[in-house]
Amino acid sequence: MLLGVAVILLSGCAVGITRTGYQLPPGKVSKDLPLEAVAIQANVSYNTNEVDVLGSIHAYDNGLSTDCDEATVLEMFCREGHMLGADVIDITEESQPNPWTSSCYRARATFLRYKDRERAKRLVSDLHYAPALIVERANAATHRNNVVMGAALTGGIVGMAVATSATAPAPAPKPAATNSVPVPPDGKKQ
Repeated sequence: MLLGVAVILLSGCAVGITRTGYQLPPGKVSKDLPLEAVAIQANVSYNTNEVDVLGSIHAYDNGLSTDCDEATVLEMFCREGHMLGADVIDITEESQPNPWTSSCYRARATFLRYKDRERAKRLVSDLHYAPALIVERANAATHRNNVVMGAALTGGIVGMAVATSATAPAPAPKPAATNSVPVPPDGKKQ
């Protein structure tokens, strides 16, 4: 029983947030901000003469909770990016949930605004950050964590190890070009 309680206490998480270069309006939390689409890309290559860096954010594992999946964290990033007037959320580092390290999605991002407003209008998210794929990954991670925790409660460390191996996601294919505008179905770049 003690092992089960220990596993539950160690496996939960609440998303911790560190903001650099900006802060939320007084008395507001991220969920109070309007949700608007902002392009999400990974490891954007940019010239500091062409963009304004509006701030950065770091979401990390911080204790006992369950509201820290990829969809929730990226929604927060979009709310705050929109508040700042960002054109793109540049994901510079991310870690998917793992039953052995953290059940939270962890990420670092920089909010960028392009000086060339025409270029900004053409920005789209990387294919990896398509909303349906984000939700699919978040749901799969939640399911996996639930299965592993159930196995840990019934079978201890051995059950946790077996369930972790049995539910391990297949490696996701990396997008071919993470920093370019995806080509639409008609084959013409925007």
